[in-house]
This record gives sequence, C-alpha cells and structure tokens, in this order.
Amino acid sequence: MKEILSKIDHSILKATTTEYDIAKGAELTRKFNFATLCILPKHVKFASMLLPSEKVATVIGFPLHGVSFRSIIVETEKALSDGAGELDVVANISLVKEKKWQKLEKELSTIRELTEKRTIKLIMECCYLTEEEKITVGQIAVDTGWDFLKTSTGYGKHGATVEDVKLLKTIVRKKAKVKASGGIRTLDDVLKFIDVGADRIGTSAGERIANEVMYSREV
Repeated sequence: MKEILSKIDHSILKATTTEYDIAKGAELTRKFNFATLCILPKHVKFASMLLPSEKVATVIGFPLHGVSFRSIIVETEKALSDGAGELDVVANISLVKEKKWQKLEKELSTIRELTEKRTIKLIMECCYLTEEEKITVGQIAVDTGWDFLKTSTGYGKHGATVEDVKLLKTIVRKKAKVKASGGIRTLDDVLKFIDVGADRIGTSAGERIANEVMYSREV
C-alpha cells in the first residue's frame, strides 16, 4: 500500500497559502515520499529551497487559462527558473471550443520545447469538454510530447471521474500517462482511480490519505 503514496501530487493551491503551509507540505512530501508538492507559482522558489527540483510541481495558467499565451510563456519561464521540476498547465479551452486545433497544437508544441526534459501535464478540465473534444485535445497533447493528460483543476463543475480516466487512458496508448485530480479525498478514492489506470493522483488531502495508508498497514 505504501507505494500508492509515491503516486500522489500533494496539492496546496489555496489563495490563503502561506510559507508555513508550504514548509509543512514539503515536510509531508519528504515524510510520505509523495511524487511532488504541487503549489502556486509564487511559492516555487521557496519550495525549491526545501525540496529537490523533481519534487516541486506548479500550475500554469491556473485555474482558467485566462491570460494571453505570452503570459503563459512568461509564467512558465519563471517557474522553470525558480526551480519547478514539473508543470501542470491549464489547456486553452477557448481554442478547443472554437476548434482552432492548429493554434492549440502550436501552443502545446511551444510549451513542450520550452520545458525540454521537465515533466509537463496538460490540465484538460474535462468537465467542460465533449468526448470528441477530449479525444482531440488528448491526441494533440500526446503527439506534441506531453507527459501526462490531467482530468481537472478541481475548480470546475466537477473533478475527476472514472469515465474520464478510462477515456484518457485509451488516448495516451502508453505514450503518456494520466493524472486524476479534483475531488479525490480518501484512500478509497485513490484506489478507485488507480484501478482504472491513473498513474498519478492530485489531491489536497495527501496527509489524510497517507494516514489511512499507514493505519491500514498497521491493522
């Protein structure tokens, strides 16, 4: 059971987050060997003083991709220079709804080139997409070399669903991985999504879930 914790991105993404919260999150990440500590860009430099780069993840264009693509690039560059090892980037849903596939492909390719060997995850915000849109967006991401397709920001109409994880798993075809995120708060939730193919779990309830794992091992 303990290896389950190595699949968790422990997320601290509240507006009220302080450096104390980041320090506590870093301590939990080390203690339970979470995959990463996922934080807002403004906290990356501080977190990178507490954890190795590969353990520091951040979000880009979060949560609405409400800025220009140039701003996305600047935010990405700053996150990289501050020490982020993984980036979860919100997809440009407006381009999806406008079916501007070539422009979306160009944006995703540009980010892939900029991030080089860093791990990048495309937050698709599946709750706003049709099945056809999910398939098209996912395929573009895989074809442009993204490492993960991610279900949700956790700020949309709903978070991860079993159906979405199953669908994304068929899209990646072992060329990429799938991250389930949004509304995952218990060990049972984690096991449910891992069982249908999720390779990574995003949750703000990492400590609670870790304690459930530790208790289950004791009993």
